[in-house]
Amino acid sequence: MKKTTILLGAGAMIPFGGPSIKEITKRLLVHKSCKYIYDVVQQGYEEQCNFESLLSALELLFEWNLSNDNTRHLTFQNTSIYRNVFQLAQPFKYHTTDMIWEIYKQVINDIIEVIKDYDYYPQYTGCRNGKDPAILKLFISKCQENSNLKIYTLNYDRLIPNVIGNEQDVYEGVEGESFSYNLKKFSNHHLTYYNLHGSIYIDYNPYTGIKLLDRPVELENAIKITGGNPNEQKIFLPIIAGYHKSQRMMSQPFNFGLGAFICDCDDCDTIIIVGYSFSDPHINSILSNYIKTNKSGVIIVDYSSDYELPRRMINAVKRVFRMDNDFEEVEKGVYRNTNDAITIFLKGFEYYVENYINGTIR
Repeated sequence: MKKTTILLGAGAMIPFGGPSIKEITKRLLVHKSCKYIYDVVQQGYEEQCNFESLLSALELLFEWNLSNDNTRHLTFQNTSIYRNVFQLAQPFKYHTTDMIWEIYKQVINDIIEVIKDYDYYPQYTGCRNGKDPAILKLFISKCQENSNLKIYTLNYDRLIPNVIGNEQDVYEGVEGESFSYNLKKFSNHHLTYYNLHGSIYIDYNPYTGIKLLDRPVELENAIKITGGNPNEQKIFLPIIAGYHKSQRMMSQPFNFGLGAFICDCDDCDTIIIVGYSFSDPHINSILSNYIKTNKSGVIIVDYSSDYELPRRMINAVKRVFRMDNDFEEVEKGVYRNTNDAITIFLKGFEYYVENYINGTIR
């Protein structure tokens, strides 16, 4: 049986009611403290930063407070701090750790609310921008006709399992509510789904461990678990973002998904990459090292509304997949590199889905 791996980035869910990164960022900046921090952090960026930069700064401020004693001299537990946080340390010096945590918690809960808003949409008729999420169910069924299907997302939602419902046996590496970490079972299952960067449905407490719930969580306490470095404690978050993104990827249950993704990239016949900007180094490393373009077909789906995006996308693809050959525009919005079996489809995910179902593209 052939294997198809699908990777969903932030842009994949926009046609189906999901927010863009800019929209999430805008939602968070209504808080005066967040807006102030964001404006200071933005000074260190040539391009527009986003909500992840804000989370990084908040996390560093939180750790800055934790790593100072009562006289505000640094202790040996201080973590690496970049320049912008030094600028923020003075105006926030009268903020207690609990006060900073409240800001941090509000940001995470706001993100959860944004995701929950569109993740619940399959329960209603149609979709707010006219694209019914039910079409995703048809797309998944079509992809499964001659292939095992392995779906990974960098988003925090469970829109795909919600859309599929109980009609198909989608396996998320969970037995009941607990993660099973059975990589062989996950690899052999015909339809799998995993949130590589966490989900608003993941919860943790020191007594029951990490669970995948059937309802979105609400962040309450600053729960600490073992971090990426020896004797270093990190805050547990249901979503992976911010300064310690790479370290959190190596903690359970996220490292299980990363291992499964590596396996499914290594032996898939086709990989479909949707709405991904190629800006995560850990994901790029897996794509670069485990996708063999002489064996697997690569289809990259996104939407181009300006003339610069195709060139930026082509350059990113060439860099990640270590390609020398250039792409040709075989039709408007479609670029192909025949030698490396890579196609870049820039007409939008909804257009791709509809035409895939109709059998006009593969």
